[in-house]
Amino acid sequence: MFKYWIFSPSRKNWVTKNKNSNKEICIFCEIAKGNPDIPSKVVWKNNELMVLMNIYPYNTGHLQVVPVKHVESLEELSEKEYLNLWKYVRKSVMLLKEVLKPKGFNIGINIGENAGASIRHLHIHIVPRFERDFGFMEVIAHTKVIPSDIDELHEQLKKKAKKFFD
Repeated sequence: MFKYWIFSPSRKNWVTKNKNSNKEICIFCEIAKGNPDIPSKVVWKNNELMVLMNIYPYNTGHLQVVPVKHVESLEELSEKEYLNLWKYVRKSVMLLKEVLKPKGFNIGINIGENAGASIRHLHIHIVPRFERDFGFMEVIAHTKVIPSDIDELHEQLKKKAKKFFD
């Protein structure tokens, strides 16, 4: 795995603080409200869930399935909401398989700061994996290179999303 990580304290400030005040905000709640000041790549959204591209992706096509309502853990969801969340994880995998044709996936949840959650709003990461994930930069410089344009991929995913989510 990687020997080095790049830490970006300014990213933490962006995720947890409103730039115009010291008030804590939830970036996912703001995206759900359609706040234009919050950068986002919404692939699909309804009243219950959003499928977002991670704008700090671990790999090409990294998606997040996020409840619209603010919850921090799985047990805060009703049984119906819980099942629907996983249904859309499955649909997101199907979407990524069609658009990117990955060779595998990492799917995970970080619940709580000690588990690595940088945003206190439940979300599930779906990270496509490809045959040649690691190249020169990853092996020699231990730095991840994302070989795709996030805006172009966002448009491709949004177009295909209707097939899976509507």
